[in-house]
Amino acid sequence: KEQTTMKIIAATISLLLPATNAFSPQLATAGRSSFRPIFSTALSSSSYLDNLSNVSTSSSFTATDEQATEILDSTFRRTVSSTANTPSSVSVMSKLSLNEADILANGVIDNVNRNEFPPIVVTVVDRQANILVQKRMDDVCHAAFPEFSYAKAFTCVTMGVSSREFQQKYTATNDAAKIGQMNSMMAISKMAAFPGGVLLRNGDNEIVGAIGVSGAAGDEDEYVALNSAWESGLPLETMPKEHSCTTVKSP
Repeated sequence: KEQTTMKIIAATISLLLPATNAFSPQLATAGRSSFRPIFSTALSSSSYLDNLSNVSTSSSFTATDEQATEILDSTFRRTVSSTANTPSSVSVMSKLSLNEADILANGVIDNVNRNEFPPIVVTVVDRQANILVQKRMDDVCHAAFPEFSYAKAFTCVTMGVSSREFQQKYTATNDAAKIGQMNSMMAISKMAAFPGGVLLRNGDNEIVGAIGVSGAAGDEDEYVALNSAWESGLPLETMPKEHSCTTVKSP
């Protein structure tokens, strides 16, 4: 029973060491010295791995300090190396790639088709409001909607809110001065104060880009942009977080 207990302790230590190293290499190094005396008592085989796999063996030996150190250091190196080579399960998107922007644009078009909305133009921009992807569906008005869709995405990245929220910020109180300021901003910077622009943030709440859609009703433009981001599988947070569309046919 005593030998079995020691083996369980040894196995537990081998599992704890890599986790300790992940949090603090200094703590793990100290841990090796703290655990070394355990390995110098009642090990039942000539190797650490044999000891773990052969609980019923009748032979036993008492390891010297040097043997215990060698066994523990060898196990420590194996487990830490294994941990170091394991990729992190947490992924934070630092920017939108061309491929990711294309996924989002295609998702918008798919949502338009599924819901039988009017044809649209979709623009996906990066965090500096540079166009990554712009797609125009067949039969859409090509003269205005591409500019509208870009203006919506540009507004999101520039102001740090959705284009709907940009509108609400300056019109909610019906303050003439705020409305005048909004109009000036739209005239100077070609912003858009109507729904259809969705801001994209990563898991650290950093802006990585935006989607602008124009061609359908404002709520429909916004919905297809939101749903594309939600269905993409990309680690993105959207603003707004909920849609306001009442004409959805195929969620």
